[in-house]
Amino acid sequence: MTPVSTDPEREQLVFGHRIDWNTTSEVKFEGLPTATARELLDAKYVDPEATCGASPTMEEMVAFMERYGEDATPEREGEMSAHDRVLAPDHPDGGIVIEGLKYLGPTSDGFVREFAALFYEAESFMLEKDLHGRCWFA
Repeated sequence: MTPVSTDPEREQLVFGHRIDWNTTSEVKFEGLPTATARELLDAKYVDPEATCGASPTMEEMVAFMERYGEDATPEREGEMSAHDRVLAPDHPDGGIVIEGLKYLGPTSDGFVREFAALFYEAESFMLEKDLHGRCWFA
């Protein structure tokens, strides 16, 4: 496990404000954009080698978002986002965990094949060509 940074800037990036860690040990998020996921990974707020259950690594999940997110073709017409939680600075796992991805919009054959290959072991897996893909790992 790679050590991760837990300074308050990570909360600003995800939520736009700081979290009072005296009242909770984790805060869930949805709709995290691709660019923010990459920024969190590059700033060491996310362990690139970490996994969530049978998920690909965090690095692999963010790379998938970049390949098929808003800057990709033809998926750029859709919306790609990540979901999960930010853990308290004193939590043993620390950092930020991505449990899943969501994509809404048109898809290519490559997207469908890669989404199915990477995320088929998810606890929750939905894929409808030209509509959406969603996966969640526990």
